[in-house]
Amino acid sequence: MSPSLMMRSDTAYTLNFLVYIQNLYLNQRSGQGEERYKFPYLSERKIPFLADFEREFAKVWAEAASARIAEEPFHDLNMFKAHRELVYERLFVQEAGSDRHYDDIYRSFFAWWNSMAGRFALEHAFDNQKVFDALTAAVSANGGEIRKTFEISILYDACTLGEEKEFSYFAIMPYADCLLKEVFLVAKLRACLNK
Repeated sequence: MSPSLMMRSDTAYTLNFLVYIQNLYLNQRSGQGEERYKFPYLSERKIPFLADFEREFAKVWAEAASARIAEEPFHDLNMFKAHRELVYERLFVQEAGSDRHYDDIYRSFFAWWNSMAGRFALEHAFDNQKVFDALTAAVSANGGEIRKTFEISILYDACTLGEEKEFSYFAIMPYADCLLKEVFLVAKLRACLNK
Protein backbone atom coordinates (compact mmCIF):
# COMPACT_ATOMS: atom_id res chain seq x y z
CA MET A 1 0.00 0.00 0.00
CA SER A 2 1.23 3.46 -0.85
CA PRO A 3 2.37 5.41 2.22
CA SER A 4 0.61 8.47 0.82
CA LEU A 5 -2.86 7.40 1.95
CA MET A 6 -4.18 10.29 4.05
CA MET A 7 -7.53 10.76 5.75
CA ARG A 8 -8.96 13.76 7.58
CA SER A 9 -12.14 13.74 9.65
CA ASP A 10 -14.14 16.65 11.01
CA THR A 11 -17.54 17.41 12.47
CA ALA A 12 -19.29 20.04 10.34
CA TYR A 13 -21.30 22.55 12.36
CA THR A 14 -23.86 23.12 9.62
CA LEU A 15 -24.59 19.48 8.83
CA ASN A 16 -24.91 18.56 12.50
CA PHE A 17 -27.16 21.59 13.13
CA LEU A 18 -29.40 20.44 10.29
CA VAL A 19 -29.58 16.92 11.80
CA TYR A 20 -30.45 18.56 15.15
CA ILE A 21 -33.32 20.49 13.48
CA GLN A 22 -34.41 17.35 11.59
CA ASN A 23 -34.60 15.38 14.85
CA LEU A 24 -36.68 18.09 16.54
CA TYR A 25 -39.08 17.94 13.61
CA LEU A 26 -39.23 14.12 13.63
CA ASN A 27 -39.90 14.06 17.38
CA GLN A 28 -42.70 16.60 17.03
CA ARG A 29 -44.26 14.82 14.03
CA SER A 30 -43.80 11.33 15.37
CA GLY A 31 -46.35 10.57 18.05
CA GLN A 32 -44.40 7.35 18.60
CA GLY A 33 -43.28 5.95 21.91
CA GLU A 34 -40.37 7.35 23.87
CA GLU A 35 -37.97 4.69 22.60
CA ARG A 36 -38.30 6.22 19.10
CA TYR A 37 -37.39 9.79 20.10
CA LYS A 38 -34.14 11.26 18.85
CA PHE A 39 -31.83 13.82 20.42
CA PRO A 40 -32.79 16.55 21.12
CA TYR A 41 -36.25 16.06 22.52
CA LEU A 42 -38.39 19.02 23.64
CA SER A 43 -41.69 17.83 25.09
CA GLU A 44 -43.50 21.05 25.97
CA ARG A 45 -42.90 23.14 22.89
CA LYS A 46 -44.74 23.26 19.57
CA ILE A 47 -42.11 24.39 17.08
CA PRO A 48 -43.50 26.31 14.07
CA PHE A 49 -42.04 24.21 11.24
CA LEU A 50 -43.21 24.79 7.66
CA ALA A 51 -46.03 22.54 6.49
CA ASP A 52 -43.75 21.41 3.66
CA PHE A 53 -40.76 20.96 5.98
CA GLU A 54 -39.55 17.63 4.58
CA ARG A 55 -39.33 18.83 0.98
CA GLU A 56 -37.67 22.11 1.97
CA PHE A 57 -35.29 20.34 4.33
CA ALA A 58 -34.16 18.04 1.50
CA LYS A 59 -33.30 21.14 -0.57
CA VAL A 60 -31.39 22.80 2.27
CA TRP A 61 -29.53 19.54 2.97
CA ALA A 62 -28.56 19.19 -0.69
CA GLU A 63 -27.06 22.69 -0.63
CA ALA A 64 -25.21 22.15 2.64
CA ALA A 65 -24.07 18.54 2.17
CA SER A 66 -21.73 19.26 -0.68
CA ALA A 67 -18.12 18.49 -1.46
CA ARG A 68 -17.44 22.20 -0.94
CA ILE A 69 -17.30 21.53 2.82
CA ALA A 70 -14.33 19.22 2.26
CA GLU A 71 -12.65 21.47 -0.28
CA GLU A 72 -13.08 24.69 1.70
CA PRO A 73 -13.21 24.04 5.47
CA PHE A 74 -14.23 27.64 6.18
CA HIS A 75 -17.28 27.21 3.93
CA ASP A 76 -18.95 25.22 6.73
CA LEU A 77 -18.34 27.99 9.26
CA ASN A 78 -19.58 30.64 6.84
CA MET A 79 -22.75 28.61 6.21
CA PHE A 80 -23.21 28.11 9.94
CA LYS A 81 -22.86 31.86 10.55
CA ALA A 82 -25.56 32.41 7.91
CA HIS A 83 -27.84 29.93 9.73
CA ARG A 84 -30.78 32.31 9.84
CA GLU A 85 -30.97 32.50 6.03
CA LEU A 86 -30.17 28.83 5.52
CA VAL A 87 -32.39 27.34 8.21
CA TYR A 88 -34.88 29.71 9.85
CA GLU A 89 -36.08 31.53 6.74
CA ARG A 90 -36.45 28.32 4.74
CA LEU A 91 -37.72 25.77 7.29
CA PHE A 92 -39.80 27.70 9.85
CA VAL A 93 -43.12 29.52 9.62
CA GLN A 94 -42.47 33.26 9.61
CA GLU A 95 -44.88 34.53 12.25
CA ALA A 96 -44.74 36.58 15.42
CA GLY A 97 -42.67 34.77 18.02
CA SER A 98 -41.35 32.01 15.77
CA ASP A 99 -37.95 33.66 15.63
CA ARG A 100 -37.70 33.30 19.42
CA HIS A 101 -38.35 29.54 19.12
CA TYR A 102 -35.66 29.32 16.48
CA ASP A 103 -33.17 31.40 18.50
CA ASP A 104 -33.72 29.10 21.50
CA ILE A 105 -33.07 26.06 19.30
CA TYR A 106 -29.93 27.65 17.84
CA ARG A 107 -28.56 28.58 21.29
CA SER A 108 -29.39 25.11 22.61
CA PHE A 109 -27.50 23.47 19.74
CA PHE A 110 -24.57 25.85 20.05
CA ALA A 111 -24.28 25.28 23.83
CA TRP A 112 -24.43 21.49 23.43
CA TRP A 113 -22.20 21.34 20.34
CA ASN A 114 -19.45 23.41 21.95
CA SER A 115 -19.59 21.49 25.23
CA MET A 116 -17.55 18.44 26.17
CA ALA A 117 -20.63 16.30 25.40
CA GLY A 118 -21.07 17.62 21.85
CA ARG A 119 -18.52 18.08 19.08
CA PHE A 120 -15.54 17.34 21.33
CA ALA A 121 -16.99 14.00 22.47
CA LEU A 122 -17.91 13.01 18.92
CA GLU A 123 -14.46 13.84 17.57
CA HIS A 124 -12.71 11.92 20.34
CA ALA A 125 -15.02 8.90 20.26
CA PHE A 126 -14.59 8.58 16.49
CA ASP A 127 -12.30 5.63 15.80
CA ASN A 128 -9.96 7.06 13.17
CA GLN A 129 -7.92 3.86 13.05
CA LYS A 130 -10.94 1.66 12.33
CA VAL A 131 -12.11 4.00 9.58
CA PHE A 132 -8.57 4.33 8.22
CA ASP A 133 -8.34 0.52 8.06
CA ALA A 134 -11.69 0.42 6.22
CA LEU A 135 -10.43 3.10 3.85
CA THR A 136 -7.22 1.12 3.28
CA ALA A 137 -9.31 -1.95 2.41
CA ALA A 138 -11.41 0.14 0.02
CA VAL A 139 -8.30 1.57 -1.66
CA SER A 140 -6.82 -1.93 -2.01
CA ALA A 141 -10.05 -3.19 -3.56
CA ASN A 142 -9.83 -0.30 -6.03
CA GLY A 143 -6.32 -1.16 -7.18
CA GLY A 144 -4.40 0.94 -4.67
CA GLU A 145 -4.53 4.25 -6.56
CA ILE A 146 -4.75 7.35 -4.36
CA ARG A 147 -5.45 10.76 -5.83
CA LYS A 148 -5.83 13.01 -2.79
CA THR A 149 -6.64 13.17 0.92
CA PHE A 150 -9.90 11.44 1.84
CA GLU A 151 -12.22 13.71 3.85
CA ILE A 152 -14.93 12.45 6.22
CA SER A 153 -17.53 14.65 7.86
CA ILE A 154 -19.00 12.96 10.94
CA LEU A 155 -22.64 13.43 11.95
CA TYR A 156 -23.87 12.80 15.48
CA ASP A 157 -26.96 11.09 14.00
CA ALA A 158 -28.21 10.03 10.56
CA CYS A 159 -29.86 12.46 8.19
CA THR A 160 -33.04 10.66 7.20
CA LEU A 161 -34.80 13.53 5.39
CA GLY A 162 -31.98 14.47 3.03
CA GLU A 163 -30.61 12.55 0.08
CA GLU A 164 -27.35 10.73 0.70
CA LYS A 165 -24.91 11.62 -2.07
CA GLU A 166 -21.50 10.26 -2.86
CA PHE A 167 -18.61 12.58 -3.58
CA SER A 168 -15.11 11.97 -4.82
CA TYR A 169 -12.85 11.38 -1.81
CA PHE A 170 -15.44 12.86 0.57
CA ALA A 171 -17.97 11.02 2.75
CA ILE A 172 -20.63 12.27 5.14
CA MET A 173 -21.07 9.55 7.74
CA PRO A 174 -23.27 9.20 10.82
CA TYR A 175 -21.16 8.17 13.80
CA ALA A 176 -23.14 4.94 14.26
CA ASP A 177 -22.29 3.83 10.70
CA CYS A 178 -18.59 4.32 11.39
CA LEU A 179 -18.84 2.47 14.68
CA LEU A 180 -21.23 -0.40 13.97
CA LYS A 181 -21.53 -1.04 10.23
CA GLU A 182 -18.07 -1.99 8.99
CA VAL A 183 -19.23 -3.69 5.76
CA PHE A 184 -21.41 -0.68 4.91
CA LEU A 185 -18.55 1.65 5.82
CA VAL A 186 -16.10 -0.05 3.44
CA ALA A 187 -18.73 -0.06 0.66
CA LYS A 188 -19.46 3.65 1.13
CA LEU A 189 -15.78 4.60 1.21
CA ARG A 190 -15.15 2.51 -1.88
CA ALA A 191 -18.01 4.23 -3.73
CA CYS A 192 -16.46 7.61 -2.89
CA LEU A 193 -13.12 6.43 -4.28
CA ASN A 194 -14.82 5.50 -7.57
CA LYS A 195 -16.22 8.99 -8.15
